[in-house]
Amino acid sequence: MNLPLESQSMSDLVKEPRIFSNDSGVVIIESKTKNRIIDILKEGEKHASQIKEELGKAKSTTSVHLSDLKDLGVIDVKEDSEDERKKIFYLSSQLLGKSEHPQDEHYHDILDNLKDSSGKRYEFLKGLFHLLRHGLDSFGLDVHPALKEIGRDAGRAIGEDMSVNNRDELFREISDFWESTGLGKMKVKEHKELIVRECFDCCEMPKIGHTLCSLDEGMLEGVIEAALNEKVEGVEEECHGSGADHCMFEIKWE
Repeated sequence: MNLPLESQSMSDLVKEPRIFSNDSGVVIIESKTKNRIIDILKEGEKHASQIKEELGKAKSTTSVHLSDLKDLGVIDVKEDSEDERKKIFYLSSQLLGKSEHPQDEHYHDILDNLKDSSGKRYEFLKGLFHLLRHGLDSFGLDVHPALKEIGRDAGRAIGEDMSVNNRDELFREISDFWESTGLGKMKVKEHKELIVRECFDCCEMPKIGHTLCSLDEGMLEGVIEAALNEKVEGVEEECHGSGADHCMFEIKWE
């Protein structure tokens, strides 16, 4: 995935580059100095002299960064109505999120897995789902809350067709559904802990340091709510993304 980047020295890089959207598209800002200028302008419009003073950089350095940001479409400039010799700078783009370089590396790992799935329909669709979700992460977009909400809607639709009278019957239905649809092989422990192996959502995903299966969390909540009319919270505690060889969901009954 390639997004427009501003040029900067390695010593001026931030750990989590910001991603901005403007009329021309999307741009990544990695420079500490440029991100500091953006922070200054978030407070309101500023003259170049004000930015220089708050930035604590030389006039020439400040001018170069302001010019770069303007060329990238992140900021814009207008004349001061009271003094045409002075320029006023302001933000002209919207912050989409932040990107983490390790995730960009994982994105390419997923692409490699996708190449290996040629001719395997299930594996290809799984890889494509992983690529889409992780690609949005690499753009700096936190898709997990949205995926969980979508999962709840899907779970409610599924749960409405389940004729069960108690938790035992429900979890048998859920386990059968998960396996028959290729979502994974599930084991239930005392209605409070679900272990899923061969998880569609995250199996073969690289270790990225956190759990990934927010869609499944939402589906579990939605199924239980619709089938038993009980509120629960589904929380994934272990995942391929966090380094485990399975997924483990904790069901918290209200």
